[in-house]
Amino acid sequence: MSAEAAAAPASTLNRTIGLYGAVSLALGIVLGAGMLSLPGLVYAESQGWAVFAWVLDGALVLPLLFVFAVLGRRYPSAGGVAGFVGQAFPGLQIGCSYLLAGTFALGLPAIAVTGTSYFVAALGLAEAPVGRLAVTASAAAIIVLVLAMAWIGARFAGTVQNLIVSVLVGSFVYAAAVSAPYWPSIDFTAGTPSWRGVWSGMGLAFFAYTGWEMLAFTAEEFKNPRRDFPIAVAISFVLILGLYIGVALSVQAIVPLDHPMLTTAPFLAVVRATTDLAAASTILTLLVLAIIVTNLNGASWAASRLLFDIGRKGWAPRRLALHSLRGAAAVPRPAILALGLILGSVLAGYGAGLLDLADLLRIAGQNFFLLYTFSILAYVRLAQSAGARAFGVVALAVCVIFAGTFGWGLLYAAAVFTLPYLVRRGLARRNGERRTG
Repeated sequence: MSAEAAAAPASTLNRTIGLYGAVSLALGIVLGAGMLSLPGLVYAESQGWAVFAWVLDGALVLPLLFVFAVLGRRYPSAGGVAGFVGQAFPGLQIGCSYLLAGTFALGLPAIAVTGTSYFVAALGLAEAPVGRLAVTASAAAIIVLVLAMAWIGARFAGTVQNLIVSVLVGSFVYAAAVSAPYWPSIDFTAGTPSWRGVWSGMGLAFFAYTGWEMLAFTAEEFKNPRRDFPIAVAISFVLILGLYIGVALSVQAIVPLDHPMLTTAPFLAVVRATTDLAAASTILTLLVLAIIVTNLNGASWAASRLLFDIGRKGWAPRRLALHSLRGAAAVPRPAILALGLILGSVLAGYGAGLLDLADLLRIAGQNFFLLYTFSILAYVRLAQSAGARAFGVVALAVCVIFAGTFGWGLLYAAAVFTLPYLVRRGLARRNGERRTG
């Protein structure tokens, strides 16, 4: 193929992802750095009934996953969630696409900063301002590494993804297995358990169940999306739910409620109690690195496909839709480069003290909930039966329940969502004035 052909705008991305790759990608996206602290935080919040928070969250997320599986099977597109919305509400798709891009812009740096903060603390450099600069530099280095893998091509990135996910899942399985003998001694009455505490714990644990929506951005690259997308969602959910419950029980069985590491590093406490102390820190360090790279690999893959789709539709410079061929795969390198510039800008803002990690996490999480809501509205609109429509309404109620804590961050969502409409309106007015002038 000529260089001109390789640099031409792509109308579609090549289908290179099989079922195994899809499951691996889903696991890599959903399993996150939060699992290093969330089990302890939920245990502290829900006390002896903590495991119920994880189980009930799993039940609550099922309607959302069903919606994504159905829409991903029917409408596989690099536009992901925005593509689903566009099928039902074409006028809202551009706003959703920009909202998604704005969410990735905050969420990916937050993942990198969360993980690299551990290394900086371990090196004794956590004091400001050195700590913030060290975290920023480390986060930038990992993002460059992940984007470089994406630049090389899907096959290489997929191979690395599969390897790291295997290590990651194996680590969680190990933690659950070595602590299983302690499970019969778990005191489910520890502390002051109550359903109010379980509800509060569910709010914390639900963050661990987000991520499947990002898998939708890669559906266009599935070899058989109608078959593999819903199967990948189902398999990954069963595996992740099992891992979450196992790790939660491990923490509850081994780490007391008054343990000083319960809310900061409960996983490390479990490893230290079941593994040689000298090796514990090394194991956890490798685990943190694996989680960061895996999360960012899957999320950056999804984000670059979103930017590719925005350029393909003419909602941004069309250069974003250019691609290079790497074997059988089309790699959207301009979109990858644009993503790197966006993430670098946000990291620079964090390094300069203009952005805080808590704000990045809170606003990114809030935006994903808003996008859940848009997706379910699309599902209700596209439902082909009264039963399916009723199911969608129930799923929508789940999102409404968890959207009750939104605050000033909604201003960011509103600004990003309306930006493309304002730009298009301004350009149309400007063009009209030129024609009349």
